[in-house]
Amino acid sequence: MALLLSLALGRAAARAGIPRVSVYLLVGLALGPHALLAWLDADGLAGQWLLGPASEAPLAVVERLAIGFILFEIGGAFRFVDFRRAGAGVAVLAATEILCTTILVALAVFLGTGDWRLACIAPALAISSAPSATLVTLRELEAEGPTSRGLILCVGQNNLAALLAFPLLLTLAYGVGDPGTATLLAIAALCGGATLGLLAAISLEAITGRRELVLLGILLVLVILGGIDWLGPQVTGLGMLGCFGAGIALANSSPHAEHVFRYVENTVYPLYVLFFIGAGRDLEIEAIGGVGILGVLFIGGRALGKLGGTFLGLRFAGFGEQLPRYLGAGLLCQAGVALGLVSALEAATGAATHELRQVVIASVVVFELCGPWLVRATAVGAGEVKFANLLPHSEARGLEAVRWVLIEIRRNLGLLRTKEHPGGELGVAHAMRRRPSTIDDATPFERVLKTLSESANEQLPVVDAKGTFRGVISYGEVKNTLYEPTLRDLVVAGDLTSPIDDPLAPDDSLATALERMDRHHMHSWPVVSDGRLVGMVQRSDLYSLLRRGAPPRRH
Repeated sequence: MALLLSLALGRAAARAGIPRVSVYLLVGLALGPHALLAWLDADGLAGQWLLGPASEAPLAVVERLAIGFILFEIGGAFRFVDFRRAGAGVAVLAATEILCTTILVALAVFLGTGDWRLACIAPALAISSAPSATLVTLRELEAEGPTSRGLILCVGQNNLAALLAFPLLLTLAYGVGDPGTATLLAIAALCGGATLGLLAAISLEAITGRRELVLLGILLVLVILGGIDWLGPQVTGLGMLGCFGAGIALANSSPHAEHVFRYVENTVYPLYVLFFIGAGRDLEIEAIGGVGILGVLFIGGRALGKLGGTFLGLRFAGFGEQLPRYLGAGLLCQAGVALGLVSALEAATGAATHELRQVVIASVVVFELCGPWLVRATAVGAGEVKFANLLPHSEARGLEAVRWVLIEIRRNLGLLRTKEHPGGELGVAHAMRRRPSTIDDATPFERVLKTLSESANEQLPVVDAKGTFRGVISYGEVKNTLYEPTLRDLVVAGDLTSPIDDPLAPDDSLATALERMDRHHMHSWPVVSDGRLVGMVQRSDLYSLLRRGAPPRRH
C-alpha cells in the first residue's frame, strides 16, 4: 500500500512541483503509528493495513542498506577534479558553516538547559545534513552546476565532521569510551572502505557489462556493511564512513565509476523509497508540541548556523557571485545520520540525554518535511535546473491511455501505417542548461587548458569583462598552441576564441537546434539573448525531450 501510494502521489506531486521525497515521507507518516488514522483505529485497520510494529524490523534493515548506498553515492560526488576546480574555497565554506552551527547550537542548548554536557554533544547532532533527501531531490531535478556540486560537497563534509567528532564529544561530555580508540576505528573504517573502492576500480578495468557493474557496486556496499557488523561496531557510523570512503576512492580512480553509480542508483531506488517511507513512519509529530523553549532554540540555532555560516563562508572563500548567498537553505535537511547518532547517545547515556533526544526528533520532523522544498528552491533559484524539468509532463490518462495502448498493439502487429506522436511543443529554452560555466577572454592559456580539460562540454564559452558573449574555445583551437612552448605564456582566451555568427535563441525550435548542430558537426551549441550567453544546449538533452514524445516544431 505504501509503495502504491508513493507511486501514485509521487507522480501527482511532480506535476505540481512538489519534491517526491516529501511525498514519500508523508505517505510513511500517514500509514505509520503516529498518524491520526492509527490513533482512531489502533486495534482494527491499523493492525492489518498500516505500518505497525511488524514493519519496524524490516524497515530498519532497509534504512541501514539505503544509508549505505546513499553515503556511497555521496562519496562518489567527491571528485578531486571538483575540489581542484573550486580550490580550497569549498573546504573554507564548509568549515565556516560547521563552526557557526556548532557555536550557535551549543549556546542555544546551554541557554535552554544550563547543562554544559548537553551543549557539548548537541553540535554533533546539528551539523549533520541528510544526504538522502538532498541527493535524491537533486537527482530528481537533474540539477547540474556549481551550486548543486557545492551542496553535495558541503553535505558530505558536514556528515564526515559529525561522524568523526561524535565519539570525541561523547567521551568529553560523558566519559563514554576511549576517544583514541574511537578515532582510530573511524579512520580505519574510512581507509578500509577506500581500499575496497580501489580494489573495485581495478576490477572495473576487466568489467564492461551493465549487469556486472551493478553487481560489483552492490557487492562493494554490502561487503562494507557486513564487515562492520561482523567486526562488531564500537562506534556509531562506521558503516557510513566505510561506504563514504569507498565512493570517494572509486570515483577518483576509475573512468568507469560514473556508470557504476548511475546503474546502482537506478537498481536500488526502491530501497530509497522504502527508506523515506520508514523515516515518515518514525516521525513523531506530537514531539513538536512538547519540545518547549529548548526545541525552539535548537531548531533556530541550527537554521541560523547553516544559513549564516554559509553566507559568511561564501565571503571568506571569495566565491562572489559563483554561488548563491542562500546556499545554506539547501543544507537544512536532517534525518538518518542525526537519528543514528541520537540513538547511540541515548544508548550510551540513558535518561541523561532523553530531553535532547526529543528535541532532535522534533528538529528532524521540521527539517525533513521542509528540507526537500528548500533544496529544490536552491537549485532552481541558481538556474541549474532545465526549464523542461519544471514543466508538468504531458500524460495520457483514462480513455486516452487506453487509446495509446491500442495504437502500440496495432503497431506491433503491423496494422498501423502511420506513427502518431503526443502533442506539445517545446523549444530551446526548455532544453538548454542555464548558467553554463564560462571563462573570461583575458584568462591565460594554462588556465584555459585546465578549465577545458575539466569541462564535460566540447566547447568553452568565452565572455568579456562586461559579460558579453564573445564566442567559444574548442579543442581544435587549443591543439595548435599546446605544442608551441613560446606561445603558451603569451596566448590568452581571447586569442583562441572562435566567434559564433549563428547562436541559438531561447525561442528557437528543437528542430532548428538540431539542424544547426548538424551543420557545424557539433554536439552542443550556445544560446544567446541580447548579446549575453543564457545557456548551452546539448544534443543529448534534445533527444531526451524528443524521446518523451514532443514533436520538434519547425518554426
